Amino acid sequence: MSTVRTCTTPKDGWALYSHLLGNLLLVIQLHEEAKGRGVIVSNGERVIYDTWAKLAGNLYMVMRRMKLNGHEDTAAKMQQIVDMVVEQDLTNREVREAIHAKHRELDAGVQEFEDEVKRLLAERT
Repeated sequence: MSTVRTCTTPKDGWALYSHLLGNLLLVIQLHEEAKGRGVIVSNGERVIYDTWAKLAGNLYMVMRRMKLNGHEDTAAKMQQIVDMVVEQDLTNREVREAIHAKHRELDAGVQEFEDEVKRLLAERT
């Protein structure tokens, strides 16, 4: 599997975006849900900040790799997501949902995957 430092194709870049958005936004979501239940998380703000920085930095690196490898159209789409991550409050559930929605909109592979899952589920019934 490609890494943020080695990816060269849009397929690999979008796969990394899916992985990073899924995992790191989930960390923030779980932290916020725990806080909402009254669970005290030591260094709570640090967890959010570190996760946000890791997400923004890695997404940016993948976007730059696309640009450096001649995939300007993919890089431009990815930049939209980077901008959302950098400019908005990721502790807000609606913001996280909007980021995931933008990812589904821009990455054709996500829609293909969701369509295939629906097809497979329909076959089971």
